[in-house]
Amino acid sequence: MLRFTALLVIASVVTACAQTGNTLKQDLTYAAWDKCQAEGRIPSQVQLTRVELDGRYWIQGATGSFGFGDTFKCMNEQFAKMAQGPPPGLSARPASAQAAAVVDRSSSIPAPQWRVGDEWAYGYDGPTGKGTYVWSVDREEAIDGVAHYVIKTGTREIFYRKPDIALTRETVDGSAVLIVTPSRLQYAWPLEIGKNWEQAFHEERPVARQTTERVDAVIVEAEETVTVPAGTFKTLRIVYRNKNTGAIRYEAWYAPELKQVVRLRERLASGLRTRELIAYKLR
Repeated sequence: MLRFTALLVIASVVTACAQTGNTLKQDLTYAAWDKCQAEGRIPSQVQLTRVELDGRYWIQGATGSFGFGDTFKCMNEQFAKMAQGPPPGLSARPASAQAAAVVDRSSSIPAPQWRVGDEWAYGYDGPTGKGTYVWSVDREEAIDGVAHYVIKTGTREIFYRKPDIALTRETVDGSAVLIVTPSRLQYAWPLEIGKNWEQAFHEERPVARQTTERVDAVIVEAEETVTVPAGTFKTLRIVYRNKNTGAIRYEAWYAPELKQVVRLRERLASGLRTRELIAYKLR
């Protein structure tokens, strides 16, 4: 019997699970498929044949058979649900004993060490709409002789200076869209309650032909336990203000055990935008 293959590019909504060696997007696809099968929404003649690293999946069925539309509909529904949190049966990988240090007023949090393959998935909601994205540590690369982590999300790459996670630049399809001079200190390590710092930096956006001079005044205000779709975590709440006006630009809730922010609240000219961690996978 002749057979054919259909390809669907999934949305970048992800979850973490215990399947070793998979990317988050692969884990998502397998979880969505299992859920749809459990609900009886995938016809018996439709089979999952391959899942790519980026989450794209291939299905096949007998020529002339039906069920592809129903399968795609169910899978898309499952992906949308995962934006609200991991599906039943999946959980984020437990943090290491070293990473799970208690955050309290006596704690001093060192700079994290990311690994290639570390992934964090976020959902966002703001004035321009809702969506999801995935941050993956793709590689390390030197800029002017200094090692940087390269975070990849779609065709965008974000370069963070390795010793202190300072933001240096962003590119899209290999072309620079943001250059920060000096590299922006999002954190001043080690982090601890009450720590504060100031920094002046220059932002250049070559594609938009825009330049901006900023001065951040930052303080680690408090320890807070927050709940996001990915779970409940002990965090340090860091507040970033415009030094000239005192206005809050954004707030970040940094979770040492995940080596990353789990919630980000930005005050944009167009309104408030919030991002929350959906899931993660640490290597």
